[in-house]
Amino acid sequence: MSDDKSRRRGRLSVVIAVLIVVSLVASGFVWAHKKVNIIADGRNLDIRTLHRKPEDVLAQAGIQMESRDEYRLSTAKLQSGTTISVHRAVPVTVMYQGKTETVTTAKLTDGELAAAMGIANPNVKLIPSEDTPVTANMHIKVITITESFMEKELPVLYPVMRQPDPTLEKGDERIVEDGQDGQKRAKIKLVFEDGVQTAEQIVEEHIIVEPKAKVIQVGTRDMVETSRGDLRFRRIEQMEATAYLPTDGGGHGITASGVPARNGVVAVDPRVIPLGSRLFIPGYGLALAADTGGDIIGHRIDLCMEDESAAWRFGRRPVKVYVLD
Repeated sequence: MSDDKSRRRGRLSVVIAVLIVVSLVASGFVWAHKKVNIIADGRNLDIRTLHRKPEDVLAQAGIQMESRDEYRLSTAKLQSGTTISVHRAVPVTVMYQGKTETVTTAKLTDGELAAAMGIANPNVKLIPSEDTPVTANMHIKVITITESFMEKELPVLYPVMRQPDPTLEKGDERIVEDGQDGQKRAKIKLVFEDGVQTAEQIVEEHIIVEPKAKVIQVGTRDMVETSRGDLRFRRIEQMEATAYLPTDGGGHGITASGVPARNGVVAVDPRVIPLGSRLFIPGYGLALAADTGGDIIGHRIDLCMEDESAAWRFGRRPVKVYVLD
């Protein structure tokens, strides 16, 4: 009896062992299948494969690869979940060092193609730029960049110093010292693209002769002396003055602003001096900008005078016009 039991136990152990082996083989078979995504020729395919090489997976999917076609993996190596992207080779024209060559490539960008051709380095520039996607029949120009250096003496422009001077009227300036340019020796880098200079840059310099500053005194006095005492002014206008009589023009003696024309009323261009401005004109006195005239354009001013002989004597002359606060 014990022998029968032993034999039955032995047979059961064998069956269990076989089942375990079959289970392991089956699970290993399922585990070995990889789910791979393929993007090619406008199609998006999902397949299961036992292959380890991307080329074999593509062949399994019926995708033919020509000699210059390329593929890219989304992962470091082929595994479940990997996407294989197929890139078809296209013709591209490359112009480099005076030669034109048509190549067939599956590279993704200008920069990748240049690297594959051995012409990608810091001394070249690609047109279009190196990150431009490669398309069929595109033209790529490879520009060679070279540099050279030269030394040259250059002027150093003199600075201008402006000093406030309360003895001068605001707006007036007086040069007290003329400026003089200095001189420097500069090392200049010249940049050439295919032999044509495109840029230059000073990379080193030192002064040979120091420049001499120009000194200008700038007026700050904003008071003008009049028969009625000192008056504050906003600005000074240099103008050309003429004289007119109240009876000139239509003879009505009324100005453009409705003020009667009389001594102390002047005609101006409102774009230069706004109507209603209070003025002081040396040799004429205090005035009100209240009139305009067809010939009074820009820096012209017409002074109303009630005496005809005085108007004739005045004639036409340059005047300084103080625009008062």
